[in-house]
Amino acid sequence: MRTTAIVLIASLFTLSASHAFAQEAASWRKVAETVPLGSKVKVQTFEGKRVKGTLMHVDASGVTIKKNTRLPEAGVIVTYDAIAHIERDHGGMNWAKALGIGAAAGAGAILTIFVIALQLD
Repeated sequence: MRTTAIVLIASLFTLSASHAFAQEAASWRKVAETVPLGSKVKVQTFEGKRVKGTLMHVDASGVTIKKNTRLPEAGVIVTYDAIAHIERDHGGMNWAKALGIGAAAGAGAILTIFVIALQLD
């Protein structure tokens, strides 16, 4: 009796978990279909693997991502049930990087003016 109860409880957890993963896979498919092809994306799997590259193909089984590497590589196919997180990579520059570049340019200009002023004496 006890064994039957344990098996029944374990099967209920397994069925509910597979149903949840099926719903999550369907939602990741909808997200992937809204991202335009050719966009930069970041994908993280449940195994902890991260793939960053260009979205090349979206179909019923998964997404194909071409890594942005110096040497040509084949596209990586990630199935929807393996995706833990997917987002569009906007790249670009954040405000801290822009501030650092501006400060470095300003310091370089001031030092150049200072050196020119010393040469005039």
